[in-house]
Amino acid sequence: MEHIPGYDDWKTTPPDDPEPVAYCDDCGHPLFEGDGITDIFGYHWCDECLADKRRIL
Repeated sequence: MEHIPGYDDWKTTPPDDPEPVAYCDDCGHPLFEGDGITDIFGYHWCDECLADKRRIL
């Protein structure tokens, strides 16, 4: 990247990766702020695992 004199480093540095808020208890996938999560009796499921377990009667 070309250096621009007088331009602050924080303006050209990408933000840090966010920390996961929780993890799926089924697959271990990290869940971040805004992700879908289902809590069934204290067991956390991500949307992908929950969709895999659903069935149509």
